[in-house]
Formats: sequence, structure tokens, C-alpha cells
Amino acid sequence: MDFSILLNKKIWILWYWKEWKSTLNFLLHHDVKPENITVLDWKPVDNLPEWINSQTWDNYLKNLNDFNLIFKSAGIPYYPEIEAVQNKTFTQVQFFFDHYEWKVIALTASKWKTTMTALTNHLLQTAWYDTKLVWNIGTAVLDEIDFETKHDFVVIELSSFMLETLKKKNFCSILWAIFPVHLDWHWNMENYTKAKFNIINWSEHTIVYEKTLNDYNLRERFPNSELIPYWAESDFTRDWVCFYSKWRPIFPLSDINLIWEHNLQNISAIVALADLLQIPATTLQKAIQTFTAVRHRLQLVGNFKWIDFYDDAIATTPDSTMAAMNAIWDKLETIFLWWIEWFWFDFPALVERIKKSQIKNIVFFPDSWEKIAEMLWEEWYTTLHTRDMKEAVKFAYEHTNKWKVCLLSTASPSFSCWKNFEEKWDLFQQYVIEMWKE
Repeated sequence: MDFSILLNKKIWILWYWKEWKSTLNFLLHHDVKPENITVLDWKPVDNLPEWINSQTWDNYLKNLNDFNLIFKSAGIPYYPEIEAVQNKTFTQVQFFFDHYEWKVIALTASKWKTTMTALTNHLLQTAWYDTKLVWNIGTAVLDEIDFETKHDFVVIELSSFMLETLKKKNFCSILWAIFPVHLDWHWNMENYTKAKFNIINWSEHTIVYEKTLNDYNLRERFPNSELIPYWAESDFTRDWVCFYSKWRPIFPLSDINLIWEHNLQNISAIVALADLLQIPATTLQKAIQTFTAVRHRLQLVGNFKWIDFYDDAIATTPDSTMAAMNAIWDKLETIFLWWIEWFWFDFPALVERIKKSQIKNIVFFPDSWEKIAEMLWEEWYTTLHTRDMKEAVKFAYEHTNKWKVCLLSTASPSFSCWKNFEEKWDLFQQYVIEMWKE
């Protein structure tokens, strides 16, 4: 693989997070001289090899024109200083698409894209394709990809941050539901949807959720793109009995291990992909029968003391929490909630949904627990206000009836309590199991 673009160039790595430690390792592995690399960060960098230059504090975005290439984390906004040198700024994802030579399937959605990504990869592997799976969160792209290795498909999950300026060429994209998230980063819904819809550009085929297709007039916006709709009135849909591919029944709903509506929509997209790749119906059916929930996405932790504990910690918007509630329906009795003051989050809709549910017990975590408690008429419920996950789980054990459900589905991020969602879900599962053993 020719990476001569990197050689004899002055390269900056913007912010030394986990992903950018991988960028440094990648550059050094491909013979970039250490003296040509500088790490930029707004704070002093820990664990940086002493033979790598750094520029920190108030100076970290100065003199960007002095460098030939800049590797930027997709999550870093395009500050004016960065936008001014955008023509020489890369992300790891952009570098991957620029240099990987074989077939790629890219996926995005506002929520639940991880399950769709995992299901896509599972279908392909069931059909005996050689695949490589690359997540949006977790291991960095350049740690996952060996550019010399040909796979039948690389399956990659893309966030709006990754897509905003991405130029790519790929075999197939899958675009699912769009609703307001990350507007603190994108500033408004127009910018956010523009980033998401960038997944359609330069894709040979795009499988797209029918509601998204119609609501945003995507046929008019992308007249030269092949858009394959799924769900509702499309060729790839379902009724209450089975799924259909071009109106031909292919497998019953009883084959599915995933629960409820948003996952059924995921499966319809996979039915469309199977048709595109001419995967036999029997293989598709086997893939659906053997696929189970991705961790922390409506994952059943287990039945402990006759209570079902569900971990939906990745749900950080009201829409995703409402989808989880719809999946569990009348068995849901205890829920853990957050509230964060972001104007694009539709908490009134969530409040109304809770009022119509069978929920009796609510754990309120900060930031703004008083406001959601007031909207819900807190006196109607048994409640707990806490910052402590152990105390929350103890409350759930004490107040949830047998054969009912306790759901961790947060409705917003919880940075005020834990450093990230991984810590949140680990603590939930840890205390659920520990208290069961007591």
C-alpha cells in the first residue's frame, strides 16, 4: 500500500486521545520520522513519548499553516483555525476511505445504528463472506484496518461527526431514522441532517428508511443516487405475521430474538441488503434466528429475584428511551432517568409516554432532576433522587414487583455522574449481579 503522502511531511495530531495514540503508532509504523510529528492539545499531554513534539495550552491552534497534514479526531468541531486549513486536514475515517481499495458497507442513523451494523456483519458472515467490522465507538479505525488485507466487505458504522466532511467511495450505505441529536456540535438540525445524508454521496447503492426518504425528499436531493427504500409501503417490509422481500414472505416474526419496533425496522433493512447481495432466504432466516441483542442496547442482564433487568445504557435521547419503553410495554415498572437541558430533546413527549405507562418507580439522576420530577407529578410515583448507581439498583430490587422489569434507559447523557456511558453500564450490571448474590 502506497502511503507516500505521509513521508517527508510535517504532520500534526490534533488532541492526544485514545484514537490519536493510534494515529501516532500508525505514522511511526509507516516510517514517518518522529521529528516530523507534533501533537496539539489544549492541555499538557500525559504519556507522550519524549521524542515527540507537542504544542499545548493557548498556543495549540496557532501556526497550523506551518504543517503539511493534520490528523483530527472526528469529534473535534471545525474551529475557525481548523476550518481555515481544512484542505489538509484528515480524520482516520477519511484516511481509511482514501486508501482502502475493496468493498465497504457504511451505516448510520441517529440511534440504534450499532445494532444494525452488528446485524449486517452477522448476515454477511452467515452467508460465508469474509468481513471486517469497524465500530463508531471503541477501537480506532486505523487500529482495526490492515490496508494490505482484502476482505469481501468492511462493515463500518459512521457517526454524524465522521460524515460531516467525509468524501468516500463505497459499495453500499444504509441510512435509517433521523431525529435531533448532537445539535450542540452541529448547531442546528439542517447541519446535522446534511452530515447524515452525506452517507448517500459516492455510494453505489443506498438502502434508506422509507420515512427518512420521504420526510426529507431524498429522491429530489439525490436524483442520481440509487435509493432502495425499506419499511411500510416498500418492497422490504413486514406485517404482524412475517417479513417480506418484494412481497414474498421469507420468515415469520417468531424467528426473531430482538424485541420490538426499532429492531424490526433494522431487520427490514437487512432484508433489503440480502436482496441486493442475492443472499438466499434460508441464509437470511438463519442469520435472523441466531442474532441476539448487542450489549447495552436493550440487553437483558438477567432475571434476578424474579425481576428482569434490562441494560439500555446507550439510549441517551428521549426518543431512544421511548423506543425501549415501547419494546417492553406493560411489564416495565421501574426506570432510571436523567434530564439534561438541551433544547432539541423532546422531554415533554417522554413525560407523556411515562404517564400512560405502567411505571410505578423512578430513579432520578442529575443534572436537572427537579424539572422532570415536577413534569411527571412526582407524588404519583415511588421515587429516588441519587448520584449513586448502587443505591439506584438497591431501590429497584426493593420496589419492583416479581415478573416486572427494571430498565436502565437514560434519555440523555450522564456526564455529571460518570465519565462515560461505559462506566455507567458496567456499574449497573455489576450491582444488579452483586445484590442478587447477597
